[in-house]
Amino acid sequence: MPGIVSRLAPKVISPKTHAIIDYVHAGTNIIAGILFRRSGRRRASNAAYALGAGILVNALMTDYPLGVFRRYSFRVHGALDYGVAAASAAMPRLLGIEGEPEERFFNWQGTGEGVIAAMTDYSDESGARRHRGRLFEWRRAA
Repeated sequence: MPGIVSRLAPKVISPKTHAIIDYVHAGTNIIAGILFRRSGRRRASNAAYALGAGILVNALMTDYPLGVFRRYSFRVHGALDYGVAAASAAMPRLLGIEGEPEERFFNWQGTGEGVIAAMTDYSDESGARRHRGRLFEWRRAA
């Protein structure tokens, strides 16, 4: 994963803990979307819904504990997490809401996602069902 912070951060978050954090994170964004909508902040609401949906789909598609469809590895999930962190942090500028109260929400979401990603051990395949055997077969055939 990119960056010196990622290389120096202790890898203390397991796949199962990360999965729980992902579902909470998705729910937080969806609740924020509802609250932003009620306060008339349509652009911030749509962005929070989009981020929440992206995080939820990433969690559902990952081959880790609590993953449902298990279409890609936890390592791929990690790369997407860094993308979500960057997208969250960029939202205020993209939406033109710099200086607005919602800016803090997206900045904290981006920071939190980045810290969680840096502290997660994406090489831990415990709980993986689909890719562990498939990767082994590929190595054996090569």
